Amino acid sequence: MTDRDLVGRTFEPWTYEVGMEKIREFAAVLGHQEACYFDREVARSLGFRDVVAPPMFAVVYCEWMGPAVLDPGVGIDYAHMLHGGQEFEFGVSVCHGDVITTTAAIADVHEKKNLRFFVFSSHSVNQFGETVADGRWTMIVRRTDG
Repeated sequence: MTDRDLVGRTFEPWTYEVGMEKIREFAAVLGHQEACYFDREVARSLGFRDVVAPPMFAVVYCEWMGPAVLDPGVGIDYAHMLHGGQEFEFGVSVCHGDVITTTAAIADVHEKKNLRFFVFSSHSVNQFGETVADGRWTMIVRRTDG
């Protein structure tokens, strides 16, 4: 199988149930002080269903693309992998209690010198079927086979 044969490959969806403490911990570690990330009543007064997650919480429910990156059929040498970048388009806000389902695919694989670039796409929806985020993730792997 060549790298180009991997393009279009999809992975089994995975789910993540959003917990309030995880939102609070994530917001705190990033230095957020906005009350909507910590206080249910404030979040509701602002129109959210419950405590809301910061947008970049997407890295948590997408699990850094681990289910796709670690799939043996992709052939990524994890010991030689570097996270090269990520981009998101955000949809509806993610709140405590949401159940997020993420699907992923390989959008591109290419090489430059002795580096392989794996570009993954992700699509995440909540329990209502609403899009919460679409992502693009680039992983760079140093080739060790020549």
